[in-house]
Amino acid sequence: MQKGKSLARLLYKFVLKSRLYHIAFWTVYTVFWAIAVQPGKTPAAWLGYSALILFFHGLVAYFNTYYLVNRFLYTRQIGFYVVTLGLAIISVTFPISIIIHKLVNNRDIENIVWSWNFFLITSLTVLFSVVLIMVLKLLKNWYHEEQSKKQLVQLNLETELKFLKSQINPHFLFNSLNNLYALTLMKSDSAPEVVLKLSNILRYVLYETIEGKVPLEKEIQYLNDYIELEKIRLGNRVDIRFHTSGNLSTRVVEPMLFLTFVENSFKHGASATISNGWVDIDLNTESNDIHFSIANSKQEMGVDRLNCGSGGIGLENLKKRLDILYPGRYSLAVADEPDSYKVNLTLKNE
Repeated sequence: MQKGKSLARLLYKFVLKSRLYHIAFWTVYTVFWAIAVQPGKTPAAWLGYSALILFFHGLVAYFNTYYLVNRFLYTRQIGFYVVTLGLAIISVTFPISIIIHKLVNNRDIENIVWSWNFFLITSLTVLFSVVLIMVLKLLKNWYHEEQSKKQLVQLNLETELKFLKSQINPHFLFNSLNNLYALTLMKSDSAPEVVLKLSNILRYVLYETIEGKVPLEKEIQYLNDYIELEKIRLGNRVDIRFHTSGNLSTRVVEPMLFLTFVENSFKHGASATISNGWVDIDLNTESNDIHFSIANSKQEMGVDRLNCGSGGIGLENLKKRLDILYPGRYSLAVADEPDSYKVNLTLKNE
């Protein structure tokens, strides 16, 4: 399937580059013209005479599209454009009339070839071809402009996403090193284990998240390592629960989406001002969606629990990433209750 798409894409590019679509258009147009007008006794004659007549149509059409439009119409010289186009159309009505007079074996048509009505009809048919080619050219230009805009938007999104991720990684590293520093000050035996888990986390962040979506199982392992780091730092002071359910092995997710909420919960649910802090995390894929919920105990009133890190970069950063990566395909609900703080995130149709 993928090879077929690649072949079709290469063929499409070849046709555009070699301009074979012009030949294809005029071939189809000649066939329709021959069937509609039937300028001769046999189908072969229809095609031959139609090709000769449409050759002059094409001369005016391309002269208009590639010269007159750019030279006069785009520069708003409407008068010059109308006059020049009119003269170009009139100039080809004579060779078309000669072709029909000499080659068409129809006495009734030969008698009206040099009449004003015939010149008018011929001019209108040429004008129709001119307008048709110009419309197709405008549609082609519009299509290319839309493709360029889409590519530019995609490039901007990728650039913004890389910038947002560059904010996340140092933020997480800063918090983890602070935790490690606290353990070394206490000369804790857990410090080597922290270094190992931090190394695993950094390997994941630096090398496994650069290609876009990652297996959900790897993201969960990443969160587990982070939670284990927090458990080492906090000891028994905070009750931590992380539960997963559903088929995790076949699911993928954008990396590092859940970390901000986890950091936020530990920051506020494990505050020194809380005697029995707790953090409850649940992730399940039992439906077609990925559901992530997290709740934590609340510290004293007046603290801005929405901010994750300096200046609240974490949460705002995450919302921007969700808008970019899951546009219209996620729901985020935050509940600030008297004794807890809860967040529910659903990634739809993953």
